[in-house]
Amino acid sequence: MNLFNKVLASYRRIVTFILYISIRRKGRYGIGKFLAIASRLFNKLLKLVSYRKLSLQNNNILSAKQSNGFTLVELTVTTMVLGIIAAIAAPSILTHLARMEAQRVKHQLENTLSLAKAESYISRQDVLVCLSNDAQQCHRNSDKTLLLFVDKNNNKHFDSQVDTLLIQQSLDLRYSTVKLRVGGRRHYTKFWGDSGRPRGHFGHIKYCPTSSYNKSMYQISFNQSGIVKHKLNADHPTKCNG
Repeated sequence: MNLFNKVLASYRRIVTFILYISIRRKGRYGIGKFLAIASRLFNKLLKLVSYRKLSLQNNNILSAKQSNGFTLVELTVTTMVLGIIAAIAAPSILTHLARMEAQRVKHQLENTLSLAKAESYISRQDVLVCLSNDAQQCHRNSDKTLLLFVDKNNNKHFDSQVDTLLIQQSLDLRYSTVKLRVGGRRHYTKFWGDSGRPRGHFGHIKYCPTSSYNKSMYQISFNQSGIVKHKLNADHPTKCNG
Protein backbone atom coordinates (compact mmCIF):
# COMPACT_ATOMS: atom_id res chain seq x y z
CA MET A 1 0.00 0.00 0.00
CA ASN A 2 2.84 2.40 0.78
CA LEU A 3 4.42 1.65 -2.59
CA PHE A 4 1.16 2.43 -4.41
CA ASN A 5 0.83 5.78 -2.60
CA LYS A 6 4.37 6.65 -3.57
CA VAL A 7 3.60 5.85 -7.22
CA LEU A 8 0.48 8.05 -7.17
CA ALA A 9 2.43 10.91 -5.69
CA SER A 10 5.05 10.56 -8.40
CA TYR A 11 2.35 10.44 -11.04
CA ARG A 12 0.77 13.67 -9.71
CA ARG A 13 4.13 15.42 -9.83
CA ILE A 14 4.75 14.28 -13.40
CA VAL A 15 1.27 15.36 -14.55
CA THR A 16 1.68 18.74 -12.90
CA PHE A 17 5.08 19.19 -14.54
CA ILE A 18 3.74 18.33 -18.02
CA LEU A 19 0.75 20.62 -17.54
CA TYR A 20 3.07 23.41 -16.52
CA ILE A 21 5.24 22.89 -19.61
CA SER A 22 2.18 22.82 -21.83
CA ILE A 23 0.98 26.14 -20.50
CA ARG A 24 4.44 27.69 -20.74
CA ARG A 25 4.78 26.60 -24.38
CA LYS A 26 1.42 28.22 -25.21
CA GLY A 27 -0.49 25.19 -26.09
CA ARG A 28 2.28 23.49 -28.05
CA TYR A 29 1.10 20.31 -26.38
CA GLY A 30 -2.64 20.01 -26.79
CA ILE A 31 -4.96 18.50 -24.26
CA GLY A 32 -5.27 15.27 -26.27
CA LYS A 33 -1.57 14.89 -26.62
CA PHE A 34 -1.14 15.74 -22.98
CA LEU A 35 -3.62 13.04 -21.91
CA ALA A 36 -1.93 10.48 -24.16
CA ILE A 37 1.43 11.21 -22.59
CA ALA A 38 -0.09 11.04 -19.11
CA SER A 39 -1.79 7.73 -19.95
CA ARG A 40 1.47 6.17 -21.16
CA LEU A 41 3.30 7.33 -18.07
CA PHE A 42 0.58 5.96 -15.81
CA ASN A 43 0.69 2.55 -17.54
CA LYS A 44 4.45 2.40 -17.09
CA LEU A 45 4.03 3.27 -13.43
CA LEU A 46 1.46 0.53 -12.99
CA LYS A 47 3.83 -2.00 -14.59
CA LEU A 48 6.56 -0.84 -12.25
CA VAL A 49 4.26 -1.27 -9.26
CA SER A 50 3.26 -4.77 -10.38
CA TYR A 51 6.89 -5.77 -10.89
CA ARG A 52 7.95 -4.43 -7.51
CA LYS A 53 5.03 -6.15 -5.81
CA LEU A 54 5.89 -9.49 -7.44
CA SER A 55 9.53 -9.12 -6.44
CA LEU A 56 8.58 -8.45 -2.83
CA GLN A 57 6.27 -11.47 -2.79
CA ASN A 58 9.04 -13.71 -4.16
CA ASN A 59 11.48 -12.39 -1.56
CA ASN A 60 8.97 -12.99 1.21
CA ILE A 61 8.38 -16.57 0.05
CA LEU A 62 12.13 -17.21 -0.13
CA SER A 63 12.67 -15.70 3.31
CA ALA A 64 9.84 -17.81 4.76
CA LYS A 65 11.37 -20.97 3.31
CA GLN A 66 14.78 -20.10 4.68
CA SER A 67 13.40 -19.31 8.14
CA ASN A 68 11.28 -22.44 8.39
CA GLY A 69 14.39 -24.68 8.81
CA PHE A 70 14.02 -28.44 8.49
CA THR A 71 10.71 -30.02 7.62
CA LEU A 72 9.43 -32.92 9.71
CA VAL A 73 10.48 -35.44 7.05
CA GLU A 74 13.99 -33.97 6.80
CA LEU A 75 14.34 -33.99 10.58
CA THR A 76 13.15 -37.61 10.82
CA VAL A 77 15.52 -38.82 8.12
CA THR A 78 18.45 -36.93 9.66
CA THR A 79 17.71 -38.39 13.09
CA MET A 80 17.52 -41.93 11.68
CA VAL A 81 20.84 -41.54 9.84
CA LEU A 82 22.55 -40.18 12.95
CA GLY A 83 21.11 -43.03 15.01
CA ILE A 84 22.46 -45.63 12.57
CA ILE A 85 25.89 -44.01 12.55
CA ALA A 86 25.94 -43.87 16.37
CA ALA A 87 24.89 -47.54 16.64
CA ILE A 88 27.69 -48.59 14.30
CA ALA A 89 30.37 -46.41 15.89
CA ALA A 90 29.46 -46.89 19.59
CA PRO A 91 31.24 -50.25 20.17
CA SER A 92 34.48 -49.01 18.62
CA ILE A 93 34.35 -45.79 20.62
CA LEU A 94 33.69 -47.58 23.91
CA THR A 95 36.46 -50.11 23.22
CA HIS A 96 38.87 -47.26 22.56
CA LEU A 97 37.84 -45.44 25.75
CA ALA A 98 38.30 -48.63 27.81
CA ARG A 99 41.76 -49.10 26.32
CA MET A 100 42.67 -45.52 27.19
CA GLU A 101 41.47 -46.03 30.76
CA ALA A 102 43.63 -49.15 31.14
CA GLN A 103 46.72 -47.23 30.00
CA ARG A 104 45.97 -44.27 32.25
CA VAL A 105 45.49 -46.39 35.37
CA LYS A 106 48.67 -48.34 34.57
CA HIS A 107 50.71 -45.12 34.55
CA GLN A 108 49.03 -43.87 37.73
CA LEU A 109 49.86 -47.03 39.65
CA GLU A 110 53.42 -47.32 38.35
CA ASN A 111 54.25 -43.69 39.03
CA THR A 112 52.77 -43.75 42.53
CA LEU A 113 54.66 -46.89 43.56
CA SER A 114 57.93 -45.58 42.11
CA LEU A 115 57.47 -42.28 43.93
CA ALA A 116 56.73 -44.13 47.19
CA LYS A 117 60.05 -45.95 46.92
CA ALA A 118 62.01 -42.78 46.20
CA GLU A 119 60.25 -40.65 48.80
CA SER A 120 60.65 -43.16 51.62
CA TYR A 121 64.38 -43.52 50.95
CA ILE A 122 65.04 -39.78 50.57
CA SER A 123 62.96 -38.63 53.55
CA ARG A 124 63.85 -41.66 55.70
CA GLN A 125 60.22 -42.08 56.63
CA ASP A 126 57.78 -44.93 56.21
CA VAL A 127 55.49 -44.23 53.25
CA LEU A 128 52.20 -46.02 52.67
CA VAL A 129 50.32 -46.69 49.44
CA CYS A 130 46.69 -47.76 49.62
CA LEU A 131 43.31 -47.63 47.89
CA SER A 132 40.38 -45.83 49.46
CA ASN A 133 36.77 -44.95 48.75
CA ASP A 134 36.57 -41.88 51.02
CA ALA A 135 40.19 -40.66 50.68
CA GLN A 136 40.86 -41.59 54.33
CA GLN A 137 40.12 -45.21 55.25
CA CYS A 138 42.25 -47.70 53.32
CA HIS A 139 40.71 -50.96 52.10
CA ARG A 140 42.09 -53.71 49.89
CA ASN A 141 38.96 -53.75 47.70
CA SER A 142 38.47 -49.99 47.42
CA ASP A 143 38.87 -48.55 43.92
CA LYS A 144 37.97 -44.86 44.05
CA THR A 145 41.12 -43.10 45.18
CA LEU A 146 44.84 -43.86 45.21
CA LEU A 147 46.64 -42.52 48.30
CA LEU A 148 50.33 -42.03 49.03
CA PHE A 149 51.14 -40.59 52.46
CA VAL A 150 53.54 -40.56 55.40
CA ASP A 151 51.80 -42.46 58.20
CA LYS A 152 53.06 -40.49 61.19
CA ASN A 153 50.71 -42.00 63.76
CA ASN A 154 51.23 -45.52 62.34
CA ASN A 155 47.52 -46.44 62.23
CA LYS A 156 47.64 -47.59 58.57
CA HIS A 157 45.02 -45.04 57.48
CA PHE A 158 45.28 -41.44 56.34
CA ASP A 159 44.53 -38.79 58.97
CA SER A 160 44.55 -35.34 57.44
CA GLN A 161 45.31 -33.69 60.81
CA VAL A 162 48.39 -35.80 61.47
CA ASP A 163 49.74 -37.52 58.36
CA THR A 164 51.49 -35.95 55.39
CA LEU A 165 49.66 -36.45 52.11
CA LEU A 166 51.96 -36.89 49.12
CA ILE A 167 49.53 -38.00 46.42
CA GLN A 168 45.75 -38.28 46.18
CA GLN A 169 44.51 -39.37 42.75
CA SER A 170 40.99 -40.17 41.67
CA LEU A 171 41.06 -43.34 39.56
CA ASP A 172 37.70 -42.54 37.92
CA LEU A 173 37.10 -46.10 36.77
CA ARG A 174 34.27 -46.68 34.28
CA TYR A 175 35.19 -49.97 32.63
CA SER A 176 37.22 -51.71 35.33
CA THR A 177 38.11 -52.10 38.97
CA VAL A 178 41.40 -52.41 40.85
CA LYS A 179 42.32 -54.55 43.85
CA LEU A 180 45.32 -54.29 46.14
CA ARG A 181 46.79 -57.65 47.11
CA VAL A 182 49.56 -57.66 49.73
CA GLY A 183 50.74 -60.52 51.94
CA GLY A 184 48.86 -61.06 55.17
CA ARG A 185 45.69 -59.65 53.59
CA ARG A 186 46.94 -56.17 54.34
CA HIS A 187 44.97 -53.18 53.04
CA TYR A 188 48.14 -51.21 52.27
CA THR A 189 51.76 -51.60 51.28
CA LYS A 190 54.58 -49.93 53.19
CA PHE A 191 57.89 -48.66 51.83
CA TRP A 192 60.28 -48.54 54.75
CA GLY A 193 62.26 -45.40 55.41
CA ASP A 194 65.50 -47.24 56.21
CA SER A 195 65.76 -48.81 52.74
CA GLY A 196 62.98 -47.49 50.50
CA ARG A 197 61.75 -51.06 49.98
CA PRO A 198 58.39 -52.72 50.74
CA ARG A 199 60.01 -55.33 52.93
CA GLY A 200 57.34 -57.83 54.02
CA HIS A 201 54.74 -55.80 52.15
CA PHE A 202 55.33 -56.91 48.56
CA GLY A 203 52.44 -57.83 46.33
CA HIS A 204 50.54 -56.36 43.39
CA ILE A 205 47.54 -54.30 42.31
CA LYS A 206 45.15 -56.04 39.92
CA TYR A 207 43.45 -54.27 37.06
CA CYS A 208 40.24 -56.14 36.18
CA PRO A 209 37.65 -55.31 33.50
CA THR A 210 34.00 -54.81 34.42
CA SER A 211 32.72 -54.11 30.90
CA SER A 212 32.53 -56.28 27.79
CA TYR A 213 34.25 -53.46 25.89
CA ASN A 214 37.34 -53.70 28.10
CA LYS A 215 39.76 -56.45 27.08
CA SER A 216 42.64 -55.33 29.31
CA MET A 217 43.67 -57.36 32.34
CA TYR A 218 46.99 -56.99 34.14
CA GLN A 219 48.74 -56.46 37.43
CA ILE A 220 51.28 -53.94 38.66
CA SER A 221 53.61 -55.82 40.96
CA PHE A 222 56.22 -54.63 43.49
CA ASN A 223 58.71 -57.12 44.94
CA GLN A 224 60.90 -57.09 48.06
CA SER A 225 63.37 -54.76 46.37
CA GLY A 226 60.63 -52.32 45.38
CA ILE A 227 60.97 -53.03 41.66
CA VAL A 228 57.72 -52.15 39.90
CA LYS A 229 56.64 -54.26 36.93
CA HIS A 230 53.71 -54.38 34.58
CA LYS A 231 52.60 -57.98 34.08
CA LEU A 232 50.12 -58.97 31.39
CA ASN A 233 47.42 -61.50 32.15
CA ALA A 234 48.72 -63.79 29.37
CA ASP A 235 52.05 -64.16 31.18
CA HIS A 236 50.88 -63.88 34.78
CA PRO A 237 47.21 -64.80 35.32
CA THR A 238 45.56 -61.92 37.13
CA LYS A 239 42.78 -64.03 38.68
CA CYS A 240 40.39 -61.14 39.01
CA ASN A 241 37.86 -63.22 40.91
CA GLY A 242 40.27 -63.67 43.82
